[in-house]
Amino acid sequence: MKSDDEKLKELFKEKEKPTFNNTIRRAKILSIMRTIIVSLMIFIIVSFIVLASNATILNKISNKKEDYLKSWFSIAMPNAYVGSIQADDRIMVGQIDYIRYRFLGKKPIPDGNYKEGYTYMPLINGIYGDIGYYLFNSTGQSVKDLQEKIKYNEAGKQVMKFYNPYIKNESYINDLEKLNEIASDKLMEISLSFDKAYSIDKVKTMIPKDISLNWYWVDTLTEKDKNDSSKFIFDEYDVYGIKALDGQGNSIENPEKDFIITIMTCKEKKDNSNIYESLYNTLKDGKGEINKDDLKIIGVVVSGNVEALKALKNKNYIKAATIGAVADKY
Repeated sequence: MKSDDEKLKELFKEKEKPTFNNTIRRAKILSIMRTIIVSLMIFIIVSFIVLASNATILNKISNKKEDYLKSWFSIAMPNAYVGSIQADDRIMVGQIDYIRYRFLGKKPIPDGNYKEGYTYMPLINGIYGDIGYYLFNSTGQSVKDLQEKIKYNEAGKQVMKFYNPYIKNESYINDLEKLNEIASDKLMEISLSFDKAYSIDKVKTMIPKDISLNWYWVDTLTEKDKNDSSKFIFDEYDVYGIKALDGQGNSIENPEKDFIITIMTCKEKKDNSNIYESLYNTLKDGKGEINKDDLKIIGVVVSGNVEALKALKNKNYIKAATIGAVADKY
């Protein structure tokens, strides 16, 4: 039979054991909770840093993309302007959505919605963005046939054409002859290709006052281009020039300044393509800078109502003319 002392020891042993196990269990639970909380805090902090860095980087790239677009439209894209812009940044990639518009006389008309994608991950660069300039791909029996074929941009506008004045051809498109077939309440833009190069000041006197002079086609053709029969006709996306109107549709007093400044500035930027350097080398004429006298005009884009545009018929300095955007006057 157990003594009283033995019974007391057994009693205390039974009580001590579960108490000790509970303490260990609590310690383990607290340790796990502490680990979870610390891990969660680290995850939140790291996620915040990553998201903040992602937003900062994409915002910087977005601003550069916007600057690039504005610079590009300053030297190219005849009678086309960048409208309202909306940036949509996500994880590692972003997208600029913008409206393009044109001026027909004093009337601005929409020219479609466009997208430009950007990213800081080279492996996915190019996945997001615009799919191209044209509504659909054209086919032809020859290069000449393909060049002369009517094309449309993504908004359904007819793409204007420009003719190389240094290459002779048997026939030229002259849409001025179609004006009698178009209702008098229409406004339109027309590209005019000249027979030779003229100065900016001379061109201003060549266009009737009732017609809006929207854009100058600058002769940026190299000696090789001037003798290359495959470069007889250019689409409006392949030519460079000067906008004669600002973004509000007002005439610019010295429009060549923005064109020159854009080329001189952008040729120094590493992020830009070498097109600015190429234009600079072609236009500087052996000098260190581009001057107004270096800018020879070989075509223009004009706009206005049908009756006013008829005044361009039979002008001997116009080699070719193609209709672009057409809209109702009211």
